[in-house]
Amino acid sequence: MEYFAKQLINGLALGSIYALVAVGYNMVYGILQLINFAHGDIYMFGSFISLSLSRIKIPFAIGGPLAALAGGLTALVVERVAYRPVRGANRIVPMISAVGAALVIRNVALLVWGPETFSHPKVIPANPISIGPFTFNTLQLVILVLATALMGLFMLLVRSTKLGKATRAVSQDIPTARLMGIEANRIIQLVYFAGGFLGVAGGILFSMYYAIWIGMGFLGTMKAWTAVVLGGIGSLKGAFVGGMLLGLAEAFISGYISSAYRDAISFGILMLVLLVRPTGLFGQQLAQRA
Repeated sequence: MEYFAKQLINGLALGSIYALVAVGYNMVYGILQLINFAHGDIYMFGSFISLSLSRIKIPFAIGGPLAALAGGLTALVVERVAYRPVRGANRIVPMISAVGAALVIRNVALLVWGPETFSHPKVIPANPISIGPFTFNTLQLVILVLATALMGLFMLLVRSTKLGKATRAVSQDIPTARLMGIEANRIIQLVYFAGGFLGVAGGILFSMYYAIWIGMGFLGTMKAWTAVVLGGIGSLKGAFVGGMLLGLAEAFISGYISSAYRDAISFGILMLVLLVRPTGLFGQQLAQRA
C-alpha cells in the first residue's frame, strides 16, 4: 500500500506539470488548429533562463516569474515572426514554420548553454511529510498546489471574463469575431503569451523535479500533445485531465513495470483511448472552417 501511495503521489506531481504545459498548448490549437511545435522549446528556453537567473543569485520568487514572462514574450515573437505571416496559407505551411521556429530556439539555447544536463537549484526544500500511508515531500506538494492554482486561475479567466469570452469567440470563428469588433490578432497574441507563460512555469517545476537539458523541449512538445489528444482537443478540462492521467500512467508503469517501457506503454494507452473515442475523453468534433 505504501509503494502504491508513493507512485500515486509521484504521478500526481508529474501529471500536474504535464497538465500545466498542455493547457497552454491546447489554447493555441483550439484557436488556430495549429500544432505548435515550438511550444516545448519555449518551455525549455524559459527553464534555462530560470537556471541562469538563479546562478546570479536572483531570488526564485523574482526569477521564476521573470523566466515565465520571458517565455511568454518569446512566444509572442514566434507568433509574430513565424506564424502570423503564414496563417492563411495551406495548413502544412504553418506546421513547417513551427518546426523551423523550434529549431531556431533549440540551437540558440545550445549555443548559450551547451548540450550538458543541469540540475535546477532546489529552491524549494524536499522535506518529507507523512499522512497515513502517504509519504511525500514539500517539493511535490508545492508543484501540485502551484500547478493546480495556475491552471485554475487561467481557466477562470477564460470562462468568466470579457477577455475570456472574446478568446472563445475567436476560437469558434475568427472572421465573425472580427465583425463583432474583436481584435483577433491581439487575442491570438495573448493566447500565445499565456501558452508560453504556462509552459515555462511547467518547465521550471519539471526541471526542479528532474533536470534541464536541450532535449526536454521536444519531450515537452510530445507530452503536451499526448495529454491534449488524450483529454480532448479544444477542451481545457480535457487538457488538465489528460495531463494528470499521463503523469499517473507513467508513474505506475515506471514503478510496477520498468521506466524503459514508460513512453511506449503510455502511447499505447493513448492509441487504445482514441480507438474507443477518437475525439479524446472530453473533446468534441471540430467543425471544418472554410
